[in-house]
This record gives sequence, C-alpha cells and structure tokens, in this order.
Amino acid sequence: MRVRVLFVAWFFMSSMIWAMGELPFETTVVVPTVKYVREFGLPGSGERQFYYPNDVDCDQSNIFVADTGNNRVQALDQEGGFAYQFGGFGMEAGKFNSPVGLAVDFNFRIYVSEKDNDRIQLFDIRGNYISDAAAGEYGYRKLNDPAGMDVDPLGNLYIADAGNDRILKLSDSGELLEEVGGFGYGAGFFDGPEDVAVDQERYVYVADTKNHRVQKLDYDGRPILSFGKMGTAPGEFFMPKGIAVDKSFIYVSDSGNHRLQIFTKHGQLVLTFGKKGSGKGEFNTPVGIAVGSKGQIYIADSGNHRIQELLVSY
Repeated sequence: MRVRVLFVAWFFMSSMIWAMGELPFETTVVVPTVKYVREFGLPGSGERQFYYPNDVDCDQSNIFVADTGNNRVQALDQEGGFAYQFGGFGMEAGKFNSPVGLAVDFNFRIYVSEKDNDRIQLFDIRGNYISDAAAGEYGYRKLNDPAGMDVDPLGNLYIADAGNDRILKLSDSGELLEEVGGFGYGAGFFDGPEDVAVDQERYVYVADTKNHRVQKLDYDGRPILSFGKMGTAPGEFFMPKGIAVDKSFIYVSDSGNHRLQIFTKHGQLVLTFGKKGSGKGEFNTPVGIAVGSKGQIYIADSGNHRIQELLVSY
C-alpha cells in the first residue's frame, strides 16, 4: 500500500509539472565541483583596471567587461591580458553613462545597456557603434534602468528592464515581441529584476532581485517555476543580481550574501560557493556571470573591482 501511495503521489506531482510545461525532476542530482582559477584586474581606470564592473560576457577569443564606473567596455584576451576598449562618458552614440549589462550574440555583436542613459547600444565585435538597439517606449513605457541581457538561440534579445519591473523580448531588428511582468510578488511578476538568462531550449531565467528569488518562464513568457526567498541559508537569497545557465545548471550571483549559488534547472540547490572577502574565491557584491565553453565561470566581483574565473566540473 505504501508503494502505491508513493506512486500515486509521484504521478500526481509529475502530471502537475508536465501541465506547467516542465519535465519531472531527476531524483539523482550530479553535484559539480567548483575551484578558483585566477582573477583579472585591479582598482583604477587604466588598462586591465576596473571601477565597479557590473557584467561580463565572453566569446571564443575575448572576455568583455562592463566597466561601469569607468563608463567603458574592456575586452580581455583568454589569458586576461588587455585587448582593447571602447566607450567613455557621454550621451552621444558610442558613449556610455553607467553601462551595467552586456551580451555577445552569435553574429559577434555586442549589446550594452546603460542604466543612466536608459538605452541599449549595439556594437560590432571591435567596439564600433552600429545602432541603438533599444531606446524609447515599449508597451507605452520607456526603458527605465535596463540591466542584464541575454540572446536566445534565434537571435532575440531579452532585457531585464529593472525600473519597469519587467522582461522585454526584442527581435534582432529591435521589434518588441513580448513584454512580461510588471510590479508584484506573484508568479510572473517582478520587483527590480537585474538579470535574465536564456538556455538552449529557450527557457528564460530571471534574477528577480528585490523579491529575493529566481523565476523560470517558458518561451511564451508563462511562469513555470520560482525558487528562493530572502535569507542567508543555503538556497536563500539577498538581492540576487546575476544569473547564467548552461546545459545542466543555473548559476546565481547572490550579491547581498557575497556568494555564488548553483541550482539544477528545476530549482534544486546543489552547491554554494564563496563568502565575503577579497581573497581567492571570495566576493564583495558579485554581479554579472558568464559561462564559457569549457566550464569556465566568469564573475564580475564588483566591490573588489575585478573579474574572477572559476572552473566547474561535473
């Protein structure tokens, strides 16, 4: 009888998950290992120096850093050496006022979001200005403190429009395809979301910052999963501001708790890494995260004015 009851409970839970667009979670979770590899940068405004970097992304050749306090983007090579930079303070095309997010697409173009200019600019891979990718009104509301971004496998751009408590989905030509959210605490609503990530199956993961949680949406913008709450225990968050995904895991910068947390795609905690400090593998307000092709995790360790590289194995 106990086996039958357990089976019925499992079948009911699985049916509920399938109805929400998800597959049932696996009972066996592979726990990854994380180790510190190296760090890039020092406080300052020179080459390979940063002032409150807020985001990071990478391609096969370079690591790109939104060097927020210096109003520029720096490109580093795979060894962490200075490659080139672009930007500088200003409101005109090609200049920045608090660049806080960036994303590199598969056409080797770079999107840069600016908190204080309320716009997103598009550059080629060498930092030459192409166009304004997003500016003005979307759904009768102007961009307001746009933050983290990601590009899906079809080339669509997702924007965490933090000041409007929503996620925007734009085509690669800038057409508004979808607007999800609005201020609130329920499923599918947000409070100051600071980052967004999209996986190869086009599921969307949102760092719902001021709600101290992560939400997962399907490709039509419907909420299917929420996990986390305000706190300091493993699996809890305090102002999560960065999120990234790979084929197996969700990586969250638990910024206020100065640590990295790793979850399965079903929201199960598998690992907590780091603590507050300035040593190797320690953080001071970690923000943006990028996942490399060989298990590298790059984290904008903002309060320490550096980028840390970790290696994830599983």
